[in-house]
Amino acid sequence: MKAKVLSGIDRIDILDTLLKNQRVGLVTAGSAIDRECRLAVDILCQRYNVTTLYNTIFGIRGEFVYGERVPFYIDGPTSLPVHSIFNNKITAPTPEMMENVDVMVYDIKEAGARYYEYLYTLADLMKACAKANKPLVVLDRVDPIGGEKVEGTVCPANMHTMVGDYRLAQRTGLTSGEFARYVNGEYAIGCDLHVVPVAGWQRKLYMDETDVPWVLPSPSLPHATANLLYAGMCVFEGVATVNEGRGTTKPFELIGAPWMNGKAVAELAQKKGLPGVRFAPTWYKPSGSKHSGEVCGGVQVHILDREEFLPVRSALTLLDALREVHPNEIVWRDCSAGHDLPDAEGMTFDRYADKLLGDKRYTTGELNCDGLLAAHEAELSAYITRKQKYELYE
Repeated sequence: MKAKVLSGIDRIDILDTLLKNQRVGLVTAGSAIDRECRLAVDILCQRYNVTTLYNTIFGIRGEFVYGERVPFYIDGPTSLPVHSIFNNKITAPTPEMMENVDVMVYDIKEAGARYYEYLYTLADLMKACAKANKPLVVLDRVDPIGGEKVEGTVCPANMHTMVGDYRLAQRTGLTSGEFARYVNGEYAIGCDLHVVPVAGWQRKLYMDETDVPWVLPSPSLPHATANLLYAGMCVFEGVATVNEGRGTTKPFELIGAPWMNGKAVAELAQKKGLPGVRFAPTWYKPSGSKHSGEVCGGVQVHILDREEFLPVRSALTLLDALREVHPNEIVWRDCSAGHDLPDAEGMTFDRYADKLLGDKRYTTGELNCDGLLAAHEAELSAYITRKQKYELYE
């Protein structure tokens, strides 16, 4: 039987104490729904005095595609103004955008992975609220891939990007509310932060082990399996010549290219004997993204036991095998890939894969999978210790 879970948006008793008789600004997306599959934007607008809405990437109702430029629009159902706070100029609301607001609310489903830009939208929102002296209410949601396991590299202290910052691990093991507490506490943001916690969730639970309906947090995360794979396989977004399953019904489960010998790559990766996974050769034709419309040889990543499966190690092991079988076919994408926001001051990157990994030594060949993860073991342990004091759930 699935666990009965109440997301932050379902905790109306707590919301009333924080939002009644206040002018509310709402940062949300189409992934934010309640137990009855009603959008958070509609629930909050009906119950409270919401004056302003804020869009990040896909629209407050999920109505836009990634990269679509919609700096300002009027939401049809509510007739409220919607400001973009994720574009090539800003990453947070300006003081002018918050003039008619007493309290800000954030409710967006996250992915449990460091690369997910919404984390940094939330952090920048916290900074904006602190500067404007406005409280922020975060309506928490479960970590869709569980909150127990943490894995991967850890961002250096001087890395400040929209796909990695705050010395996070690739698989964060944090909910949005816990992340907000972590950033506020570790980096002295000074935000008047209020987290409305989830009820009924345990850290060991994946989202599909709860009764919370799955709504896509982004078009390439249609279910928990894709979300778990994303925590590692996202690194293939940094390879210009390899499709990572986008444009198929198996995003992040497939990697391929017209030139790839999937059988040889799969067999070499399988020899590592990683737990909970099987690498199998396959053929497919993506309908979009890299190699769109081309027949690709490739590898399918089959998760046999997700309790044992290591998404980051599995992805890098597969990339190790690919580099060994096809050393001359790997072309790394530059940093025009991914989001289009300039990085803050600090560590700079030339390759997008370096930014995703938070380390430049893998793409140069200085370190392979084992070497890279071993180099981050101490920092990973330190991150686990740091985050524990901000956890809200057992």
